[in-house]
Amino acid sequence: MPLLLQNVVLDDREPAAIAAEALGLPVGRVAAAEIVRRGVDARARVALWRGNLRVELDQGEAAVLRQRLPGVREWTERDQVRRTGFLPANRRSWPTRPIVVGAGPAGLFAALRLMEAGAPVLLLERGDPVERRVGVVNGFWRGGALDAESNLLFGEGGAGTFSDGKVYTRRRDGDLGWIFRHLVDAGADPSVLEESWAHLGTDKIRAILPVLRQKLIDGGGEVRFRARMTDLLVRDGRCVGVRLASGEEVAGGPVIVAAGHSARDTIDAMLRAGAAAEVRPVAIGARVEHPQAIIDTGLYPKGRGELPPASYRLAHNPPGGRSAYTFCMCPGGMVVPAQNEPGTNVVNGMSFAARRAVWANSAVIVQVGPADYGADDPRAGQRFQDQIERAAFRATGSFAAPAQRVDDFLADRLSADLPRSSYPFGIQSVDLRAVLPPSIIEGMKGALLAFDQKIPGFASAAGVLIAPETRTTSPLRFLRSPSFESTTLPGLIPSGEGAGWGGGIVSAAHDGFCVAEKVIG
Repeated sequence: MPLLLQNVVLDDREPAAIAAEALGLPVGRVAAAEIVRRGVDARARVALWRGNLRVELDQGEAAVLRQRLPGVREWTERDQVRRTGFLPANRRSWPTRPIVVGAGPAGLFAALRLMEAGAPVLLLERGDPVERRVGVVNGFWRGGALDAESNLLFGEGGAGTFSDGKVYTRRRDGDLGWIFRHLVDAGADPSVLEESWAHLGTDKIRAILPVLRQKLIDGGGEVRFRARMTDLLVRDGRCVGVRLASGEEVAGGPVIVAAGHSARDTIDAMLRAGAAAEVRPVAIGARVEHPQAIIDTGLYPKGRGELPPASYRLAHNPPGGRSAYTFCMCPGGMVVPAQNEPGTNVVNGMSFAARRAVWANSAVIVQVGPADYGADDPRAGQRFQDQIERAAFRATGSFAAPAQRVDDFLADRLSADLPRSSYPFGIQSVDLRAVLPPSIIEGMKGALLAFDQKIPGFASAAGVLIAPETRTTSPLRFLRSPSFESTTLPGLIPSGEGAGWGGGIVSAAHDGFCVAEKVIG
């Protein structure tokens, strides 16, 4: 009967010694101990590591549990799944071929789970395999043409391929354990099984994706790239396949559409086919970039030592005002272009596995909704995003991003100069009031001042706002029945972030897994 010790302080000692002290036992009583989760706790004056331990004693686990020590419980079967990733699929026969549209986290993990159940699944992706996609994106950043089909948003791995690869979640058990074990088996650092603020790193994702792809193919699945879906095939009120841009019609089902939050044409095809959707609130703002040293000093006042580059996750919820928060924080990272069509400017953030860049960046975003959109139809939020992205392009006349020092932004003045930035196309001084609506401007101002109280220097001239950050999530949600099918179009299963059922790599992958389980069941 192993034990789980939660939220213990981790230091240079062996895990067995730490566990023995926490349980009040001689170290000789601890037969085995390992760290299963850890994270930096920067709340105290001196930052430190905390984590969870899996502990086996020579005997007497039941007696320890009867003491009801804080943070001590029995190790469960779900915990074991987190450790091994073994979650057997219910294999069955498949009268039709399941089709998955989109090879981002939701689509990829849905296809993998279906393959494990014996399905001859077909995975369709409009963009390139990651090996080619990296070259296409780098070519764009060096001044080449923007490829509307393969870019920072479209292609194998989805938007997360160029977004630091953050896999933040407090859980690693059960079905999430299945997802994390697949990542580790494909080459992710095993530390992602431990660290609560884990990240894969954009460079590591590029090596992981081909392994997962090959696993799907070896298991009987098929993957097709440059295969953009233009229409759903509907017969007698049921989705029975897809039509591709080439004109080819592919029959099969169910059709799982996991196309990501920016595949507007795919979303339009689902709406045309009769899939019901509703408008959703989103959050919009800008990237704030600081020298990483400012963040390290603010969060590690006694010195960083052997700790990783400091990360933060901040929120501001004023009474009666707009809530705002940081999102997708990238320590030691860079701000990157994230548009998928000409005439627009959109930014995002990423970092490589080592996080060694001199800058830190994060989105500072404000909640907006139908009252801001001026309408409540499903496409209203998309139109609102489009207006901001096109205003940002007009403000600079190029892919250079509008930018403003934080202190100038707070004072409503144009920045006379701008600091060096990681942004590949460069930044241009713009009063961001020409790009972002007043409600977002005011929400960001309140948040920046509040965040400066938590990280000194956050609202200083050393920080620069780079705009706009608009593609944080999908501004609409497709309605699903208890079977996860569309409420109005059986045979279609909307999944992942683009369908309004995810909010990042892990949540989208988890939704893909859950969708596949419904199909299998």
